Amino acid sequence: MNGFERRREEKRSAILRAAFELFNQDGVEAVRMTDIAQKAHVSKVSVYNYFGGKEELARQVLYALMDKNLLAFIKIVDGNLSFQEKFKLLYKLKIDTAEKLHESLLSHKILLSPKMQEFLSIYYETNTKPLFLKFIEQGKHEGDIDPDLSNEALLFYLESFKDTASLSLGKKQLIDLAKLIFYGLRGKSQGTVR
Repeated sequence: MNGFERRREEKRSAILRAAFELFNQDGVEAVRMTDIAQKAHVSKVSVYNYFGGKEELARQVLYALMDKNLLAFIKIVDGNLSFQEKFKLLYKLKIDTAEKLHESLLSHKILLSPKMQEFLSIYYETNTKPLFLKFIEQGKHEGDIDPDLSNEALLFYLESFKDTASLSLGKKQLIDLAKLIFYGLRGKSQGTVR
C-alpha cells in the first residue's frame, strides 16, 4: 500500500470510528455529518465522498462492527478452550455487543434495506456458518451437544434466530433473544450450559 492509499484508509477508518462513537452516544438520527467530520478531523465533503450519506455510513459502521466481532468469534472458536468455556465467551460477546449498541443502529430502516439483507445473508454463509459448524462439532465431541442431532437441524435452529434478528428489535429483545439462543426456554442451568 502506497502513502496515498494508506492515508485514504486512515481517513476512512477515522470517519468510521467517529461515526460509531457519535451514533452510540446520540443515536443515528441526532448526529449530523458535520459532527462526524469534526470528530474525525476531516471535511464534511470527505465524509460524503467516502460514504455518500448517513444511512450508508451507519451501514458501514455495522459492517465494521460485524468484522470486529467475527475476529473475536474466530479467536474463541479456534482457541484451546472447552466447549463450555467457549460457549460462555460467545454468550458474553453477544450480550456485550447488544448492550453497547444504540438502538437506532439496529433500526428498521438500516437493517431491513435490501442491501443490508443481502450482505447479512452472504456474510452468514461465508463467515459465520462455518464457525458455527466447527463449534457444533466440538460440542458434540465433548458431549455438550446431543450427537444424534443433525448439523442441519442445529443450523436451522440458529438460522431461525438469525432471521428473527433481522427484524427491528430493541436492545432488550436482542438480549433476550441471545439468552434464548444460548440457554433455551429454561434459562441458565446451575453451573452448566447444558
